[in-house]
Amino acid sequence: MNSEYSNNPLTEVALALSMAFFSIMVLSIFALSQKQNKSLINETLTIKSNFPVKKEVLKKRKIIFYFNNNFFTKDFKIWIPKNDTKYLNGYTLAVPPQISVKKLFDLKNTFKNLDVKFTQQNKEWNDAFKNKLIKKDIK
Repeated sequence: MNSEYSNNPLTEVALALSMAFFSIMVLSIFALSQKQNKSLINETLTIKSNFPVKKEVLKKRKIIFYFNNNFFTKDFKIWIPKNDTKYLNGYTLAVPPQISVKKLFDLKNTFKNLDVKFTQQNKEWNDAFKNKLIKKDIK
């Protein structure tokens, strides 16, 4: 049984492509028809091990606030980075939400030798600094 199309390479390519398409179609129909077992989704996985578990010691970082081009402690006292570089657990610098990206990178360069993580001040701290500093300036 010979055909004029049996030795044509394009026929072989077309056959391969149709088999690939059919395989993908069957797999997608199978995947879409399966129901998710909700009891398996809500189960937690427990792993029992004979190895001792290492508990990570959380470092209590000192929080510093940046407000009006100055650094402040949580007691609203001015903090000078050069005077307090011995704190081993590191610092968390809270910056106002409206700070520019350029200023943020300048601050990062200021603390490049220290272990400093940056975070955003929340509204309560911003309001507290505004109220506290305005009261200090009035007195």
